Amino acid sequence: MIMAVARRSLRIDLHGYDVRAALDLALTRIREAYENGYDEVELIHGAASVSTPVEEGRGRIKSELRQMYESGRFDAWVDRSRSWPKAGSLLLALKANPRPVRARWSGTPQRRHR
Repeated sequence: MIMAVARRSLRIDLHGYDVRAALDLALTRIREAYENGYDEVELIHGAASVSTPVEEGRGRIKSELRQMYESGRFDAWVDRSRSWPKAGSLLLALKANPRPVRARWSGTPQRRHR
């Protein structure tokens, strides 16, 4: 008998946050999702048409997240061999947590833009 196991997935939309708040929220939610026993986190950053890193303006959150991913900032919780950047998001497969806690989430910062 084959049993399907539901994957616990979390999607975080980073639209409307300033760059610092978006990056802090991403780090916090990745850590919390790992602690809570989730399987994956998808960070929705948008800017699908932006293909080169930018220092300012549209696509900056995407550029910063990709740099964090490439430099290993998420490696404590993320299995990079099963993760990948998409055009408008970053899909992160989390490492298995042998002792997940009961779901707890911190507060969400205020969005700067609608």
